[in-house]
Amino acid sequence: MGKRVLGAIDIGSSKITAVIATSEEGSAPKVIGVASVPAKGIKKGLVINIDEAVNSIAQALSGAERMADVTIGSVVVSVSGKAITSKNNKAAIAITHEEVTSDDVLRVIEVAKTVPVPQGYDILHIIPREYTIDAQNGIKYPIGMSGSRLEVDCHIVFAPSSITKNLAKCVQKLGISVESFVFAGWADAYSVLTDTEKELGVSIVDIGAGTTDIMVFQEGGVVYSGSIPVGGANITIDLASVLGLSSLDDAEKIKMNFKKIMDAEPIPEKENKTKDTKEKKEKDKPKVKDESEEDQVDIRDLNISGLEKVSQSFVEKIIRARIEEILELSRQDVGRAGFDLKMPAGVVLLGGTSKLPKVATMVKEYIGSSARVGLPHGLEGMTEEITGPEYATIQGLILYSAGNTEEVSASSAEGEGFFGNISSKVKSIFKSLFP
Repeated sequence: MGKRVLGAIDIGSSKITAVIATSEEGSAPKVIGVASVPAKGIKKGLVINIDEAVNSIAQALSGAERMADVTIGSVVVSVSGKAITSKNNKAAIAITHEEVTSDDVLRVIEVAKTVPVPQGYDILHIIPREYTIDAQNGIKYPIGMSGSRLEVDCHIVFAPSSITKNLAKCVQKLGISVESFVFAGWADAYSVLTDTEKELGVSIVDIGAGTTDIMVFQEGGVVYSGSIPVGGANITIDLASVLGLSSLDDAEKIKMNFKKIMDAEPIPEKENKTKDTKEKKEKDKPKVKDESEEDQVDIRDLNISGLEKVSQSFVEKIIRARIEEILELSRQDVGRAGFDLKMPAGVVLLGGTSKLPKVATMVKEYIGSSARVGLPHGLEGMTEEITGPEYATIQGLILYSAGNTEEVSASSAEGEGFFGNISSKVKSIFKSLFP
């Protein structure tokens, strides 16, 4: 296989990132172009203004193409949103000959995909978890094994057709085709999880601006995929509301400078009291009651209108409350499917919010398991701009596109049949199956 050029677009609520990479068999994909721009026309993973969304996607894509000095014709695109749902299903067939062939694998997965699909939804992914041949289960690579009955246990991810159609329309307006849509949480798994974590059991919690994507692995395979409509933007709103700020931009300054605020030296008690006395005289500028007089810090350098100091513990309390709500909603969502967010290998945190100080500690205390901030890996080349946890999805999209996939795809964005785009991939699929 020669060198291929890969394109990916991560469409988030706060930013849109495009990456172009080259891929050669036996080597890690190499990034040759990357661009990230503020997202417009997107809210909570949904297109709310096609023209604005098209312009934002065009800016990101053209920036990546200029850097890479290439023009691409197709891309893989991330999908998120509260309506993402999933189901686990099993299916079985009689093995045609004495040994399992790739055709047998395709047939059993075709049977597995015949599940009731919610009205208005399409199958986004069909991900085999394990195979059973006769009485032997736990098989990851069944081709070539002998037996009479083949069974598959797979994970199926559904997405509203309206989401993918609107995203496809935005991309296709630029003269680009959509190679495939990928759930953001599934892309995350490619770039941050280890085989050991998957085998032990692990949860991904990707706190984006407008949504939080969740994926749970158990015994090497994915068992739950979902998304809730709450994210880091809600923390900004909370800070603006509780601190009495006049703009979300000012609240965002406090959130983005949370580490600086927590690391600052508190105002000396005597000086603090003097300032409090002056503030009490300014009756036309009502202040939010601060719960601590001992850990107030000066934030005048942030140039926030009407606010010169804040309590470290009070700001932390505001952020913690929203983080705990996100975790509780995530836990409830996973629980309704019969699984637990708390897994032996803990929680891997992603998204810009995961970079806030103490967030991993907050998660550990609330969930009662270990928690770490995931850093994407697996790509080479110009990765300096996409190394943080907020870029796990875009890196995962490139790895997915490179063919390091554990999935037998359902159908392409253009609506090709199930067998139309997977026959040539079967052997490579199993090379990277779960351990």
